[in-house]
Amino acid sequence: MKPAYPSTLGLLMALWFTVPAAQAQAGPNQPCLGPECLICPALSDPQQYAEGGMKIMRFMAPGRGSWLFRSDVDLTTDFGMPAHMEPELARLISTFNRQGTEVAIVVQPTRGLMHRDKVRPDFAYGFDYAEGVANLRHFLTQLRNAGAIVPDVMNLVENPPQEEYFFRRDTHWTPAGAKATAQLVAQEVRRQPVYAGLTKSTYRTEPSVIIPKDGAHNMAFSRLCGNDFGYQYVQNFQTVPEVDEVSALFDDIPEPEVTLVGTSNSAARDEDTKQYNFDGYLKEYLSVNLMNFSLQGGGQDGALMEYLLSPSYSTNNPPKLIIWELPANYKLASEVMYRQLVPAAEGGCAARTTVLSGRAERSGYRENDRIEVLSNSGAQRQALTGADGVLDIKMSDRDLRNFYVIVYYDNGSRDKVWIRRPGIVSGGQYYLELSKATEFRNANLLSVFIEPTQASDKPIDLEVSLCR
Repeated sequence: MKPAYPSTLGLLMALWFTVPAAQAQAGPNQPCLGPECLICPALSDPQQYAEGGMKIMRFMAPGRGSWLFRSDVDLTTDFGMPAHMEPELARLISTFNRQGTEVAIVVQPTRGLMHRDKVRPDFAYGFDYAEGVANLRHFLTQLRNAGAIVPDVMNLVENPPQEEYFFRRDTHWTPAGAKATAQLVAQEVRRQPVYAGLTKSTYRTEPSVIIPKDGAHNMAFSRLCGNDFGYQYVQNFQTVPEVDEVSALFDDIPEPEVTLVGTSNSAARDEDTKQYNFDGYLKEYLSVNLMNFSLQGGGQDGALMEYLLSPSYSTNNPPKLIIWELPANYKLASEVMYRQLVPAAEGGCAARTTVLSGRAERSGYRENDRIEVLSNSGAQRQALTGADGVLDIKMSDRDLRNFYVIVYYDNGSRDKVWIRRPGIVSGGQYYLELSKATEFRNANLLSVFIEPTQASDKPIDLEVSLCR
């Protein structure tokens, strides 16, 4: 582990910015002192990004000063949902609305858009600011048309805050970026009817620890070129309730009516140096308590799924507001995602009638085993035509997170769906809507199989039911 103090290289970098650029180029007998000397050919070698964690770092692009970008993520301008997915998001939002919950989607702009002045033309990889702005604005419109509350992050993009929104060599926003975004969210939410019904409380934000940020970009750069740009040091903050001594005695802090789901940018982690106080700033600027279900490594919907399947979510006492933090490069384009989220938001099979159930036990399972869990055949065969159905899948082995669900129909067709749940998201409980595709609409369901795409020697008990 690197020490949490400036490296020699970091001091050298500081000296570099005090000398004219002409002195950065080393002569035949002169040492190389500038950041240009750190750049190596491996940065643009596709083979260097072929495996493991380097896949998401493709291609490392040096920026002006000591900034680093990723060409495929930070410098992308491809934002927005495919048009055929817009009704699916609208269906999810309306499902929450029927439960009495509003959904605010907070889109986090990319590092390239927020720090376009740091992008070098010779390492831009086709980055086009105007195109990115147009596509991001369209994405926000798509989200609003689906029924979400959407803060206008274009205000941040077109008028960046004075402090750095992102870390120079990391994927995450700085506390200043979290603060600026929370202020924007609060401005929009306070205009909405839902805000008047939220129980208010008072919070204050105060300085916390200093964050010594090495950064994922910096570490990837080091792996490629054998050197790095050193640490960046940023002041962190924490938000605490503003309560008097009498209130504190009675725990006079209201139960949260707002839930935050998001990525590692929003997650409340054990280490103060690895969280950026987005949830705290939201508490302060909204004057409300909230529950934070954000996850590191949960992807676009992992935190929302974790919350919906937890004891903290109930359709009998739903949150009044869900705030969904979402990086702009996520497209919300997975049909399987909606087929899981919508029934989870409805509370699974609690408000439906179970029409078929089955169970299977195994002492272990191998990859590509096919385990029949539901059968609709013989004298007990039911007429289960139509697409209005939800599979409720319970697994005793909570580590089985990657598997196929295969549904066979009497017209010879089958629906094969690959369920992949990140390790950070709890296993054991799954909901899946039956497909609404045309080829299954008038067919009768015959059987359902589970096919693991991983292996284990652990015994497993599978309980599956179909409710309608």
